[in-house]
Amino acid sequence: MKLTRRDFLRLGGLTAVAAGTAGCSVIGRELNQNELPERLTLPTAVPGTAPLTQSAPNLPSQAINPVRRLLNRAGYGPAPGEIERVSGLGLAAYLEEQLNDEGIADTASDLIARHQALYHMDASLLLEQEPKDATIELIGSTFMRAIYSKRQLYEAMVEFWSDHFNIYLRKEQVMPLAKIVDDREVIRPYALTNFRDLLGASAQSPAMLLYLDNISNEKSHPNENYARELLELHTLGVNGGYSQQDVQEVARILTGWTVARNGRLRGQFIFDEAKHDFGEKRVLGQTFPAGRGVEEVAELLDLLAEHPATATFLATKLVRRFVADAPPADLVTQVAEAYRQSGGEIKAMLRVIFLSDAFTSAPAKLKRPHTFMVSVLRTLHVDLRFGRGRALADWMAVMGQPLFLWPPPDGYPDVSEAWAANLLPRWNFALALLHNEIPGATVPLDDLLAAGGADTAVSAIQLFAGLIYGRSLQENELVMFTDYLASQSLEDAEAETRLRDCVALMLASPEFQWT
Repeated sequence: MKLTRRDFLRLGGLTAVAAGTAGCSVIGRELNQNELPERLTLPTAVPGTAPLTQSAPNLPSQAINPVRRLLNRAGYGPAPGEIERVSGLGLAAYLEEQLNDEGIADTASDLIARHQALYHMDASLLLEQEPKDATIELIGSTFMRAIYSKRQLYEAMVEFWSDHFNIYLRKEQVMPLAKIVDDREVIRPYALTNFRDLLGASAQSPAMLLYLDNISNEKSHPNENYARELLELHTLGVNGGYSQQDVQEVARILTGWTVARNGRLRGQFIFDEAKHDFGEKRVLGQTFPAGRGVEEVAELLDLLAEHPATATFLATKLVRRFVADAPPADLVTQVAEAYRQSGGEIKAMLRVIFLSDAFTSAPAKLKRPHTFMVSVLRTLHVDLRFGRGRALADWMAVMGQPLFLWPPPDGYPDVSEAWAANLLPRWNFALALLHNEIPGATVPLDDLLAAGGADTAVSAIQLFAGLIYGRSLQENELVMFTDYLASQSLEDAEAETRLRDCVALMLASPEFQWT
């Protein structure tokens, strides 16, 4: 018997609330080998924890597991055994481990890189490849890294900066090819370094210059698109104190800042002096003398990166992403000050955020679709075939967040209200995954049960409650599931089917989706 949607909703007391390359190696299996703990421990019940409800869980402060919160927000949620590891290590030590990402041995990323046929090609060679292949590889590798990488905070920041410096893959036919270079040479190298360095790399990204039309920005026909977004979305913010005159002057500074269309530098950034406006400019009260070229762009980026409005704008966005939809003003001020004092060091800002009282006591925040999907796959230690990521990409599209396909330059929304009206696809995804109906994705149910020593209905339910919620279920919650299982044995096929239904319900519940 399969669980109907009506049964699914009734079981939890819920009501409706308005990839890879051509190869098909089982990377998930390779990465998961020997990583599932020999023994999964069951958590104790959390006093005062509310039962499953349809809205954001309103947990008392003593019910919030600080380790679980950090893993959920500074990454994509705990994999089996990770709560125990981080609890033993300590929150501050784990945060420092994640901030110093280069010291983390990450076999996952190394293995994924070996399966990327296009990722290491230079720009001119990439432009000879099929854009469709680039799209599949980029999206698939992004999924796999988020799921399996031990550098969880790094991957979370890769996603953050990919939104901040958003590039729409369908703007031009060659955009997927150019975005591979952007991912490789802009976002990933600088995700946890210095904002000025990241800004400079983005300003020379062929994908960015193509997306925001700066390739057509010439002294005879200025194009203000990139200049405007550089001020509004990348640095100062819409309320950053700049004028339309500033936009026009920035566009003049960026004339000739383009991409080679042919020759040995085809597809790479170049500065075309013949198209540059060498006249005097004035931006935000600062004069840029006449007769200069590349150096005035560097001076412009210095000006923008050091501007107080940039510190506040970035701090607000980071606090919104990791703490609350309505960023606490005091924390924003502290993070902005960390930016200024450190000269734009990204790690300094993150350290203030994750060690703050505001982070620990923050209200629940709804996972975005990408975070939800990745956290599900991590929680259940799912085996994935690298060459079958298209199925996950299709589910992401249904949930509303197909990777790299947000048309406007502001990136996907980062507040709960943007996603709360489209939760049904998440429930359907959880059911499909648990019943192994998603091509290339396998839930190792037997392995998890064995590792948890779960051989009865009650112990199985409590095992998955521990993995999914980080706690044991209270009696009034547990009875809903055990009544549905209608069996104390897990030996027959019907009991296993119903157990899979129960696990899917837990994953679709607000307590898992709101962190």
